[in-house]
Amino acid sequence: MRKIKQINLLQTKEKLNQRKTISHLESLNAEAEKCEKVSKELEEIAKEKNTEFNKASAYSFQANRQLLQKLMEQREILVNRQEFLHNEKMAVTSKISQSKAKNDLLERKKLQEKVKLASEKELKREEDYSKIGKP
Repeated sequence: MRKIKQINLLQTKEKLNQRKTISHLESLNAEAEKCEKVSKELEEIAKEKNTEFNKASAYSFQANRQLLQKLMEQREILVNRQEFLHNEKMAVTSKISQSKAKNDLLERKKLQEKVKLASEKELKREEDYSKIGKP
């Protein structure tokens, strides 16, 4: 019975870890969506600036080129961040799978312990009955 309680505690601990990992995965997904949105917006701004064909002074042209350069640098940073988030999501997903497998293993062990405990009780009952039946 004590071993079953220990297994229940281990299962509870594993479920808590799994919930924490799932919430971390959700936050990674939210951050990835934000990065995707900002990246698209930066790309749209860059396309807008590239398509402007109005006559501009040399200073204005130079400022626009620098702005485009900065936008592309920021977009590159966001792409790198998205790649990192993707790798992180894969690692977290793997961790969730491992946690689920561990929880399943603990459930099997708990069932084995229950069967073992029930068979031990049955053997004890049989011994008690055989002692009572003998004079």
